[in-house]
Amino acid sequence: MYKSTHLGEVMETSCDQCKSRFRLTEKQLKQAYGKVRCGQCGSVFNALHGLKNYEGELPPGYLDRQRGETGLDDKTMPIIGIEPDLITSERAELSLHEAMYGSERRTFFSLGPLGWFIGILLLVAVGIAQAVYYQRYRLIEDQRYQQQVINLCQVLPCAETEFSSIEQIRLLERNVFTHPVASNALMITGSFANEAPFAQKLPDMLISLFDVQGKLIANRLFTPTEYLPDDRNRGVIKPASTIQFRLEIVDPGTDALTYEFEFF
Repeated sequence: MYKSTHLGEVMETSCDQCKSRFRLTEKQLKQAYGKVRCGQCGSVFNALHGLKNYEGELPPGYLDRQRGETGLDDKTMPIIGIEPDLITSERAELSLHEAMYGSERRTFFSLGPLGWFIGILLLVAVGIAQAVYYQRYRLIEDQRYQQQVINLCQVLPCAETEFSSIEQIRLLERNVFTHPVASNALMITGSFANEAPFAQKLPDMLISLFDVQGKLIANRLFTPTEYLPDDRNRGVIKPASTIQFRLEIVDPGTDALTYEFEFF
């Protein structure tokens, strides 16, 4: 059994051309005699066609009753433009948010499961990016994560002087010989290269001296300002570049037969 439609009850109709949906009351419908101009595409259509309320189809004979009350047929009905404040256009089905607040804007959460899935993926991606960024100076030491850190540092600020991957510093040559000028002294020269795909801070260099039996005689850790006397302000070594170093040390005597170089 159909429920009668009372004056002022909200009903729906749609434009024949652009399919825009409109909300209107019976009072507004009588003012326009059913024939209105679409506020979206400008075409004229009969609002009585396809008219329905939110409870389903209209009661039987409702359209005939409307025509009988106006005393006009489809050809003689005047065309009345409806202002946006009288009829509100809706192109999408009403959501719960729209039904409660009357907003036409669809929120992100109204997209359903797909929206939630995309949102979860975005949150996971942001979380991973944050974890990589905050641990970037530690992860850069592992070659498995270096490219990810490099890509992230192209977007966010990173300090090259904090990057370090000692395993990718390779000693190319080393020479130990008697100092040409000073007595009881040795001259140490050599070079090393940065094989990492990023610029990193200059390492400290540990030089150890051993006797014929492999026993440690002496060792010392040298900083970049000590083994780079001509370039003390240099802080990093660029990828695929080479550093030449030079040191002067006291001659430990004939007991020192072998030398070992390590980077820290």
